[in-house]
Amino acid sequence: MHTVAPLRLRLRLGFLFLFVLAPRPAALAASDRAALLAFRASLSPPSRAALASWRGPLSASWLGVSLHPPASTGAAPPSVAELALPGLNLSGQLPAAPLALLRRLRALDLSSNVLSGELPCSLPRTLLDLDLSRNALFAAVPTCLPASLPALRSLNLSANALRFPLSPRLSFPASLTALDLSHNALAGSVPPRIVADPDASNLLLLDLSHNRFSGEIPAGITAIRSLQGLFLADNQLSGEIPIGIGNLTYLQALDLSHNRLSGIVPAGLAGCFQLLYLQLGGNRLSGALRPELDALDSLKVLDLSNNRISGEIPLPLAGCRSLEVVNLSGNKITGELSGAVAKWQSLRFLSLAGNQLSGQLPDWMFSFPTLQWLDLSCNKFVGFIPDGGFNVSVVFNGRGGGQGIPSEAVLPPELFVSATMDMPGRQLELGYDLQAATSIDLSRNELRGEIPEGLVSMKGLQYLNLSCNYLDGQIPSGVGGMGRLQTLDFSHNGLSGEVPPGIAAMTELEVLNLSYNSLSGPLPTTDGLQKFPGALAGNPGICSGEGCSADARMPEGKREGSNRHSWLGGWHRENGWVSLAAFCISTMTSFYVSLATLLCSPKARNFVFRPASFEQSICDCMYAKYYALVTDINCIVAFLCISGIIQQGSIHFLSGFMGTDCHRAFLWDFNWKQLRISICHLLKDRANTV
Repeated sequence: MHTVAPLRLRLRLGFLFLFVLAPRPAALAASDRAALLAFRASLSPPSRAALASWRGPLSASWLGVSLHPPASTGAAPPSVAELALPGLNLSGQLPAAPLALLRRLRALDLSSNVLSGELPCSLPRTLLDLDLSRNALFAAVPTCLPASLPALRSLNLSANALRFPLSPRLSFPASLTALDLSHNALAGSVPPRIVADPDASNLLLLDLSHNRFSGEIPAGITAIRSLQGLFLADNQLSGEIPIGIGNLTYLQALDLSHNRLSGIVPAGLAGCFQLLYLQLGGNRLSGALRPELDALDSLKVLDLSNNRISGEIPLPLAGCRSLEVVNLSGNKITGELSGAVAKWQSLRFLSLAGNQLSGQLPDWMFSFPTLQWLDLSCNKFVGFIPDGGFNVSVVFNGRGGGQGIPSEAVLPPELFVSATMDMPGRQLELGYDLQAATSIDLSRNELRGEIPEGLVSMKGLQYLNLSCNYLDGQIPSGVGGMGRLQTLDFSHNGLSGEVPPGIAAMTELEVLNLSYNSLSGPLPTTDGLQKFPGALAGNPGICSGEGCSADARMPEGKREGSNRHSWLGGWHRENGWVSLAAFCISTMTSFYVSLATLLCSPKARNFVFRPASFEQSICDCMYAKYYALVTDINCIVAFLCISGIIQQGSIHFLSGFMGTDCHRAFLWDFNWKQLRISICHLLKDRANTV
């Protein structure tokens, strides 16, 4: 009995002590208010003005403050449940000490400010969601951070200045659903166990992109079967894509682009049958496209650009009927354009540029209803441009607006895949934004024939490039009706006829290149072409002003005796038969002068008959000092110069020997001061190309 009474007394005193020292609701409210005021006082003076509403009793009227329970219910005095102050330009050191006093804080959002300092490990242990992205936080990610926040569901530290390697012991709790450390300067290897227990993990989003991570992709990542979004792009990762990547059966977005990954595209990717976005561009992947990828029938974005992929486009890929963005440019893909492509009727973007595709363009090439960007440049396509299907695409024809159309005419297309967490439902929301002009690029192929009228009837086009082919005929007059066109490039073809007057009236046109064709006739009388200097270079038949003769209005191919590949092509123009007579006189004169030089000058005979290449002899002659036409100038240069190079007809003769580029250079560089240097350089270039 005596021992029981003291025990009861001690228990009563203990309960009384706890009751006295326990924080009461009113005390909690007062401490939360004081903590918030201390938080504001820790900021730089200009930032405090953004929190001017923090005055009086703690209430929901304070900016960014959510209370729990709400004060309107009449329950116990409130405490701070959430603090959201994004994009207020708050600056200064991150006020960690005042935040640690908010004992019931569940969500903290200080993103898009200018807060600096190191990451603290003293934040409230009750935190579920922490967003400190787009600030100026530096130093390393502390190893103590996961342990100090055991209930954390989402952590966003992206777009800061965090650096140094992540500790191999860094491991987050199984409750974490989203981890975003992207756009920092984190280096070293990716931690082998980013979550403590992969089998029990709830991690849906892992974003480590745009850092400096190196080494191989740890196999432990492929054990996190709950993953729906994995972003490791723009690092320095090497090695092969883990074979176990197919274990991620819930994966919807995989971005490993712009690393140093090698090997083949693993067939195990077919196991990620829910995949929507696959981006592997900018690596060193090789081998052929895997036909097993046809299992990805939900795939919307496929980017394998700038790798070393070879072989043909396999026909089974026709099963990927949901594809909207396909970028296979910059590889070594061969063969003809596969019929599998025709099954991708949801295409908005197709780029096969910079490959080794050959054969003719198929008739269905322009028959995609929502196509916005088509790039087949830098291949080996031959034949004619298909004349059909031009009225199918609602975007090309201006009947539907493409998303994200830029104002710049030659802006390279950009693709952004976004991933956001819906925390109440714990779902990953994915989407993509395609920023690309409405464009068709068939340049640098071997296409022939005329430009189809239907191609220039697509009113929605902003960019049209057919340069560096073998197209002929006249420029279709309908090109002037392309009211949205900003870039037009038909250069380096064999187009003839006059420049359509509608081109000069195109108000949206910013880039025009019709150079190095066989265009002729007078230019349009309007001033619209004056803002494009050099757009008509290499078209010797073009003239302007009142000096244009009636003959200049006729297409060059229809003029009598005209042939741009003939050495007689230039004699039926401005000078007529006078040029022919001058050429004959100069040729005969040069022959006798050259013969006299060989007979009278031992120096000339030794120079001409010494063993040397023809090109080197001419170059040496050009650089030799000459002060008398008959005695000191080399006879070969005398023969070339006097025998009619000064005449346009002889330039055409030389073009048959040295090529079209030589012809163009002579037309531009012809004057007495530059004649010697021009011949020497042209022959050197010709020798190098041969």
